[in-house]
Amino acid sequence: MQPNRLNESLLLPDRRLWLLGAAAVVIVGLCVFRVTRTYAPQSTATPAAQTGPAPAFELYDENSPSHLVRLSAYLGRQRVFVVFYDGSQGAHHSQVLDVLRTEWPKLRKADVYVLVISKALPQENRKDMAAHEKYPFPLLSDVDLSAHRAWGRYDEQRRLPLEGAFLVDRRGDVAWSRETGGPEPLANLEATVQAVLGSHGD
Repeated sequence: MQPNRLNESLLLPDRRLWLLGAAAVVIVGLCVFRVTRTYAPQSTATPAAQTGPAPAFELYDENSPSHLVRLSAYLGRQRVFVVFYDGSQGAHHSQVLDVLRTEWPKLRKADVYVLVISKALPQENRKDMAAHEKYPFPLLSDVDLSAHRAWGRYDEQRRLPLEGAFLVDRRGDVAWSRETGGPEPLANLEATVQAVLGSHGD
């Protein structure tokens, strides 16, 4: 055997041992990394509720002569329930308005006001109030449905006004929908009324 080939044959096992050692170091390093690596915990916090400025409106009430009622006149001093209801059959058919009338004394003590809106004309609301028990809060007429549209309470496809209730805080902000980019109606008005009254009592 020639000297060069003899030297290569002697060095070959050493190279194999070196490669095996290097591979072992890499494997051990990976194992240590996977064991000691820390994962950032995933946040389970609920995103903060989004709010936005309540759309302004000025509408006539049921009095004779009718008074122009502005939402802005009530902001800064108290919270306001803004309620859109179906006035086509008269206000006395609305169960929502009955709930608000029942809780009205407590709501006023809690510095909460109520404004209810429908497309019924002022004279139609006066006639309904004359035939039934009067409401302690104003019945506002949105004849051109501009307030309904501003608050997302109008179905453009079916061309129908929609019911819905909102709670405006003292700063004039209301819950805001990320999907529609407008005010988000309350999921349950009665529950919200009780929550408001409960927090005032505390």
